[in-house]
Amino acid sequence: MARVRPLLFGLMLAALASAATPGAANASLTGDEVLHMPAGAAFHRGDLAYRRRDFPAALRWFRAAGDQGDAAAQNYVGWLYANGLGTARDYDEALRWYRKSAGQGNPGGENYLGWMYQHGFGVSHDDAQAMDWYRKAADQGSAEAARHVGFLYRNGNGVPVDYGAAMRWFEKAADKGDAAAESSIGWMYQSGMGVAQDYTAAMRWYRLAAAHGNVDAEYSIGLLYASGLGVPSDIGEASQWMQKSAGAGNADAADWLKTHPGAD
Repeated sequence: MARVRPLLFGLMLAALASAATPGAANASLTGDEVLHMPAGAAFHRGDLAYRRRDFPAALRWFRAAGDQGDAAAQNYVGWLYANGLGTARDYDEALRWYRKSAGQGNPGGENYLGWMYQHGFGVSHDDAQAMDWYRKAADQGSAEAARHVGFLYRNGNGVPVDYGAAMRWFEKAADKGDAAAESSIGWMYQSGMGVAQDYTAAMRWYRLAAAHGNVDAEYSIGLLYASGLGVPSDIGEASQWMQKSAGAGNADAADWLKTHPGAD
């Protein structure tokens, strides 16, 4: 299963986490004290614990905030259950918390509720429901949800295949800096889906995505250099991009290096 990435709440809290007294967010408190801690304070402690990768503590604090109606905390609780972090993986429980968050109009909860429907986690697979929830989240500015809408249109899941609509949604996500959407636009240009085939444009979008750390884009850049599409053929340059992508865990790039002796 592809890991669902939670919506993060800024780097400022990460800096606070690194400066906090070790163990402060996991201080020994009674259950009653946790229960009555204000939601904002509980969420903050949960966020610090999450960034320290102390997932059991994060779950405890996010639940304390979520039980008081904090929609963002409810989204995080759902994420932790969906991924088995700090607790056993439990899609039913994840779905319950995502519903709480989405029911309050939280775009993160709406997006991940859509993900649950799309992949049939804790609920029957339903692309139409997935689309509805993704659209709700995207309409509130979620770049990840906009990208998901683009994929549904591109692949014809729950809606007829519509490359033009897919491109428009990918562009919405890319406008917000979503690297996977940028890479997807590159693929649309490379494949001529909804646009005239244009390897130069594909390379431009792949480079933008790669600059944002997208390993699939790095692999695609390597392929374009290896094939001489949109750029002069350059096996050395291709190898460098493949090594970068493989080093970040891209299995296709690693396989390419194995099948090109001397390239690595």
